[in-house]
Amino acid sequence: MDDPDSPHNPPQRKHPSRVWYLASAVVFLGSLGVFILTLQAKTARFHEQIAPMPRFVGPTGEQGVVVTLGQAGKHNVFYENLGRLNGKVYNTPRRQVWTTYESPSMTCAVTHVETGQAIDVRLPGQLDAESLSKTSKDQIVAYDFAQMQGHSAWVFDIDEPGEYRVTLAYDPAVYLEPGDVEIPPELTKQQKKEMRSEDGEAYEAARRETIERAALAQLEPIDVLFAVGPDPTVDSFFNVIGLKGAAAVLAFGFTFAALTSLVTLMLRGGHVTPRGDLQAIKRIGDPKA
Repeated sequence: MDDPDSPHNPPQRKHPSRVWYLASAVVFLGSLGVFILTLQAKTARFHEQIAPMPRFVGPTGEQGVVVTLGQAGKHNVFYENLGRLNGKVYNTPRRQVWTTYESPSMTCAVTHVETGQAIDVRLPGQLDAESLSKTSKDQIVAYDFAQMQGHSAWVFDIDEPGEYRVTLAYDPAVYLEPGDVEIPPELTKQQKKEMRSEDGEAYEAARRETIERAALAQLEPIDVLFAVGPDPTVDSFFNVIGLKGAAAVLAFGFTFAALTSLVTLMLRGGHVTPRGDLQAIKRIGDPKA
């Protein structure tokens, strides 16, 4: 009788279960579902929240622009670096709105049309006024679509829906001639040693301000597209994950499913060199064998 464990009769190996095919399909379909739901949420958000926002061109002039806001709460003045209004396409660089996030190229004012009350307008992404260790909840909000890209430039809160006047104007430095702004020279090491620390800090602060004014003076005052509305990116998991995140989930699901199915197919079909045969192949080329 042949020995079942002899080299001519290797022991039967256990094959992976067909359940792995099912697991691969579940992972792939699940990742595909996340991608589809994210795409649907992004499309719905565009048509329901972003596209209907009132849009206008700034600078607005002293009379401003009246917009109707349908709900109370926090609103953003969005700078749309890419967008369209009345058949005209706008594609403007960020420097037309900010030299830095802390130093905007434009000023913004909001007032209630009926009462004339001035609304407090602030910059997003700033440190909390009460504690420098905490960041403000006014984070910079951004949305990105094929024909529309926007970033929050200013933030304000309203107590009631209604009509509000938004006035945007370029910083007065924009209208200066660059040669009219004289930038103080940088301090040498010796000068810094001879100055008190507070005097040196004041000098450097004034120098930075002058550099920013010189940068503003190099800007050309052009029209920029703006929109006003609440944050359109909250209250949805599929909005938070984003289309890029959903695409990454789909890529992972496809890779996992493909590799798992391929390995399962190879193991079940016996298309893998058994350990014993591999050791025998190694011994053939071994001079000591």
